[in-house]
Amino acid sequence: MRPPFVSAPESVDTEDTVRIPVPGSSRTGSVRVPTLKVVAGPGRDMLSFWPLGQSEQLLVGRDDREASLVLSDATVSKRHALIRTDAQGAIVVEDLRSTNGTSINGIRVQLPVALHPGDNLEIGGVLLRLELLSSEELHHLGRVAQRISEAGSDPLTRLRTRRYLEEDLPELVERSVATSSPLCCGFLDLDGFKAINDSYGHKVGDEVLARTSRIILADVRDEDVCIRYGGEEILIIFPGTRLEAAFGAADRLRRSIAGHDWHRTAPDLRVTASFGVAERHRDEPTDRWIDRADRALYQAKSSGRNCVRKAL
Repeated sequence: MRPPFVSAPESVDTEDTVRIPVPGSSRTGSVRVPTLKVVAGPGRDMLSFWPLGQSEQLLVGRDDREASLVLSDATVSKRHALIRTDAQGAIVVEDLRSTNGTSINGIRVQLPVALHPGDNLEIGGVLLRLELLSSEELHHLGRVAQRISEAGSDPLTRLRTRRYLEEDLPELVERSVATSSPLCCGFLDLDGFKAINDSYGHKVGDEVLARTSRIILADVRDEDVCIRYGGEEILIIFPGTRLEAAFGAADRLRRSIAGHDWHRTAPDLRVTASFGVAERHRDEPTDRWIDRADRALYQAKSSGRNCVRKAL
């Protein structure tokens, strides 16, 4: 049985991996691995991924004693669907008379159906996508899985806690000074989060925080540090990054959060975030640097929300 998260090895060029050439590439051995990835579902399932091997058969379900691809959502049956591959790379999905059904691109699966790269696979209320990923992309997802499972993380979001600011950030700042390397930070705050809790309940609010954190972890670099600063406020440290690049990264995150499939969490739910970013000035105290990012965040809030502002 595979764990929910599959950590990618340094190389995925193994004999039992379905290997698909990259279109338009002439480089020998340039391949991408067909991989199932959870793109919308419960926070604890988000970003789970499974590279598919040749002649493989995966039982999808909620029962971790039987299923090899385990999804925790209550809408998933204990034995929900079967995914099998052959030596030629064909991937076939079969529903196992599940309670809430299996769909591909919105069409209910009645008989075994082929799954192609880019297709959306809906298992109950969990949305997966078949993607062709490079070894670098698989390694990044593996690192995300490791970060989520690290001891000392915030239990809900799986981000670093504020202890990082006292125990590890000073050393990072010292390295930045010693190497004359730029250092940026960004604050994000979920817009109208109290209204989400009031309208949908704290369980949905917690789910929003958990999913948002995984959206962030999937998008940032391995060296970027994500910290749950307090409540729905998250601080991101961008080592080796100038202000314009940090602004671009924050805006990319803003769009990913706003564009996420939130209706699977609650009907008509919409989630956006506001950001403030700041580059550390030479000889600037750390608390003043972070405070400038915080003040830029509140400028974003007062400018209409769902936007990014820079501290100059």
